[in-house]
Amino acid sequence: MKTEMNDRIRSRRLQLDITQQSLAKRLGVSRVSVTKWESGTTKPDGENLHQLALALGTTPEWLLYGQGDNVTDDTKLVPFVKPTTAVPIISAVQAGLWTDSYAAARLSDVITWTQTTADVSAEVFGLVVRGESMTNPNGLPSIPEGSIVIVEPNYGQLDELYGKIVVAILDGSSEATVKKLVWDSPHSYLMPLNPAFKPIAINGNCRIVGKVVQVTQNL
Repeated sequence: MKTEMNDRIRSRRLQLDITQQSLAKRLGVSRVSVTKWESGTTKPDGENLHQLALALGTTPEWLLYGQGDNVTDDTKLVPFVKPTTAVPIISAVQAGLWTDSYAAARLSDVITWTQTTADVSAEVFGLVVRGESMTNPNGLPSIPEGSIVIVEPNYGQLDELYGKIVVAILDGSSEATVKKLVWDSPHSYLMPLNPAFKPIAINGNCRIVGKVVQVTQNL
């Protein structure tokens, strides 16, 4: 899916949980200027383009053309030993009903089982991710297709989920989706990690099923 420069600016800003006002302050420009860049009315150039790329942790080439965003790999491995908990993997359709029916559904609707080291409740479940919207080509976090997300349905207050990966069901859909929940005043979005996909604006038209507490994948 092809994206324009304004979409890349807006998507990257939302991924980093930066408001338009905060970004404008970092760059020494007005919030209106940032709004115009994100709407496609104008484009940043010269020093503004360079500073914008730095603020968004990318390169001018990526902002302009969607290319050349090289992220330094700083992954480190450390020993980790913790008791595991068995987690049922269910379908995206069953996820919407799980918290109401999990006790009766565990045997009949479980596809398979996995393990988690996260601190979870008895209602925890897993989902297999389908599609490329959560594959981040610019680095981590990334949840590529085939990954298993461990979902905790007991997540506390909604405000505590902003900036977190969640499982949600949109009105009119029977299947759950995995996205990052973002607050960009005055709106909320379900944010793909892949900037090629557009954010989904939400205004009471979705139900948060749970918070993703762990992601596992086979290489």
